[in-house]
Amino acid sequence: MILPYGILRKVLNNYDSYSNFYIFGQEICSTSKIKKWYKYSSPITIVELSDAIIAPRGYVCYPRDNNAQSLIEYWKDCDVVRDLYFATATFAFESKPYFPNNSNHYILVKYDGLEKIVEGISKCPSPNSSLFLFSNETELFEKYHEKVSYLSIYYTRYDQDNQEVRDIAGILARRDMVVSANLGNLKFIINKKLPFIFPHSDNIIILEVEGKKSHQSDQNYCEKTRKDVARKGIPLINLVSFSILEKLR
Repeated sequence: MILPYGILRKVLNNYDSYSNFYIFGQEICSTSKIKKWYKYSSPITIVELSDAIIAPRGYVCYPRDNNAQSLIEYWKDCDVVRDLYFATATFAFESKPYFPNNSNHYILVKYDGLEKIVEGISKCPSPNSSLFLFSNETELFEKYHEKVSYLSIYYTRYDQDNQEVRDIAGILARRDMVVSANLGNLKFIINKKLPFIFPHSDNIIILEVEGKKSHQSDQNYCEKTRKDVARKGIPLINLVSFSILEKLR
């Protein structure tokens, strides 16, 4: 569900505060300490405006606009930033209505704690393009790698049981260039109501790819990977992908 404007939901035990910035999304997290790859059925808790959810790890996707340079300098010195990238985004045709005013270029901030990331964003004027994040809920695997050249985001239209999750992880792990896979969710960081609500925001799969050639070859490789998973009867649907042009940190 989408929370009313100006209200945030808090269901994690550990959280910190930042004011005047709101995270809207569907079924943001579970009241249980154990995050599951199921639709969350716990009752919603409405809290004060200043309270916020801290996703432990994931990617913030900030559109490359006039505010981005000062934020890049801030994030370069931020101790919770693992990696910082400049990337070109490709949104699937079906997903575009859910990302109003989407941008062609984004700054990808791979974080280990969200509070400081959003604190920097809150000090700047809100961007006109879509500002969103993918938070990791369950890590399927991570391999040793020297770089990430491509980020591919998928979703499923229904929840997966444990066996299907194991099947997905097994197929993806056998793909040499897929260096990490995570189950997660999608959240939007906005200051106005979204025109459309993405109905599968809890069923997100995040792949990091260490490509060897061109971005086009990375895209083709991910498409073959998606088809490998589909042969198991588990359709992955393209949401958005990012071709990394430059590592900023």
